[in-house]
Amino acid sequence: MTASWKITLPLFVLFLAVESGLVGGYNDANPNDPAVKNALQYGIAQYNRNSNDMFVSQVSRIIKAEQQVVAGMNYKITVEMSRTSCKKGGDEKVCSTHEDPAIGKPYECTFLVYTRVWENIIKLMKTTCQD
Repeated sequence: MTASWKITLPLFVLFLAVESGLVGGYNDANPNDPAVKNALQYGIAQYNRNSNDMFVSQVSRIIKAEQQVVAGMNYKITVEMSRTSCKKGGDEKVCSTHEDPAIGKPYECTFLVYTRVWENIIKLMKTTCQD
């Protein structure tokens, strides 16, 4: 009887995950979910760290947030970004959009962030930005 539960329970959990849409493709995610916010914050920090821009960019609005269950969790978050008046290396906590419209012009970015919380892993897998 014990051996049958070892097989039945994982199959049942897998069935529920597939039926609820948790496994496979991307599903809509709540932008206010702490895990989504954490993934976005990490993506933005890495984006600013790796860009050659002398100004810090920040999110002006979240367009879409999605998640995908893998051997961890993928978050695909599309946002509207804009350059701020804060230069890198300064106090980057509170920044307003740059006064010069040519510099502060909004643009769209999609961040793909992978997390495996139980192993304390978070990685920015891909960033795509366009005007």
